[in-house]
Amino acid sequence: MNKSLAWAFNRKPVKTPMVAVTGGKGGTGKTSIAVNLAAFLSKKGYHVLLVDADVDSPTTGIVLGVQPTPIYEVKMFSPKIIEDKCDKCGRCVEACRAHALFQIAGKCPMLFEELCSGCEACLLACPQNAIVNAEKIIGYVHHAQDGNLTLIEGELKPNETRSAHVVTATKDFAFKQASQEKYDIMIVDTSPGAHCNVVQGLRGADLALAVTEPTPLGVYDLILIMELTSKLGIQTQIIVNKADMPGENREKILEIANRYGCKIISEVPFDRTLFQSYVAGTPIVIAYPNSSVTMSIMRIADYVHDHVR
Repeated sequence: MNKSLAWAFNRKPVKTPMVAVTGGKGGTGKTSIAVNLAAFLSKKGYHVLLVDADVDSPTTGIVLGVQPTPIYEVKMFSPKIIEDKCDKCGRCVEACRAHALFQIAGKCPMLFEELCSGCEACLLACPQNAIVNAEKIIGYVHHAQDGNLTLIEGELKPNETRSAHVVTATKDFAFKQASQEKYDIMIVDTSPGAHCNVVQGLRGADLALAVTEPTPLGVYDLILIMELTSKLGIQTQIIVNKADMPGENREKILEIANRYGCKIISEVPFDRTLFQSYVAGTPIVIAYPNSSVTMSIMRIADYVHDHVR
């Protein structure tokens, strides 16, 4: 991606500093890092907006110990063909890049709903105005408040597949929230991987924190996310979770950091108190302020404080 495109992509409608906690592999502890970083900064007096953009499996509310409530329905265009108006010209079928419309000669087009991207090209192409918007709900945005910490959580509706739309709507809602209230920082928990949902989660980030683990899959997927953030022009640093696992993979992670011109800003060890904090439904930085994990989160918070304005 050239610099002008990267600039346009990363431009956000608010001045609130944004940190995206991401990672190429699921299960590395990305959500734990995001929630505990947000909780720690909130405890220190910062006004924090935490955004769960992992809409396929939103769990920040569980880790934070709050019960988010739905406040917004995410809707998407869905075409409905009025057969009495349709002249069977087939222009809507030709306009559909997703091949969601199929037509048998002499018949009205049929919709394969699971393929529809909601682009509305068919609506624009129809000369008879025979297509209307049968809008459908594909997800929800939830909200919770915990002291200085505001949680915005996106959720894909069961049996829906258009998760990228819900991520976009969740981020847009969060930006609107940030424009109406003053926050010191926005922390976004992205989906795992390096696909379109992650790209939308990273949109507008001033800093990406790539969470990985010293395993072969952790190393491989770290390269994917570093390639993605590099192409998007987003400053990225690395957090190694489960850092005390044996093996040579830590050295490989260090090699990746050197290759992409970044560094490991914190290494988070195994700590049984993390499991205990999960059971209690309280972030570990609150439940066990002297734990080794909390000390690691403090180092991340110090880096964010010093480098994100």
